Amino acid sequence: MTNKQVCEVCTENESKYKCPACLLKYCSLLCYKKHKEACKDTKDKTEQSKKSEEDTNVIHSDEQTEDRVSVEKLEELEHSVPLRQMLENPHLRTILQDLAKSKNPAKQMEKFMHEPLFLEFADECLQTVEPSEPDVEMDSD
Repeated sequence: MTNKQVCEVCTENESKYKCPACLLKYCSLLCYKKHKEACKDTKDKTEQSKKSEEDTNVIHSDEQTEDRVSVEKLEELEHSVPLRQMLENPHLRTILQDLAKSKNPAKQMEKFMHEPLFLEFADECLQTVEPSEPDVEMDSD
């Protein structure tokens, strides 16, 4: 015995399709066209809401705090030759991918902080964005 789904647009026919955007069930092109406009409105509102949330996050991320690194400093990571060389290591790339996919990144980070390779990478990142003061020898002219 099959469980037939009714079209959620016309509520008369058996649904054969699902809207790719919202998964609403519909039976025909006509019903899809009727639904499409409403779905577009919903999608537009959702996108506007996400954009507003992103704008808020950007505002907050621009605030400088003791623990934040400026965007300019973060961009320096891209040009770091030592970091690029380190990222050639497949084991480090696997660690970073696991960290990026983790549902609990703080716990995963704690675990990886026991990996010498990850520690070296983290130290290099920190050195790139917050270089320590070099020991400067004074020239006596």
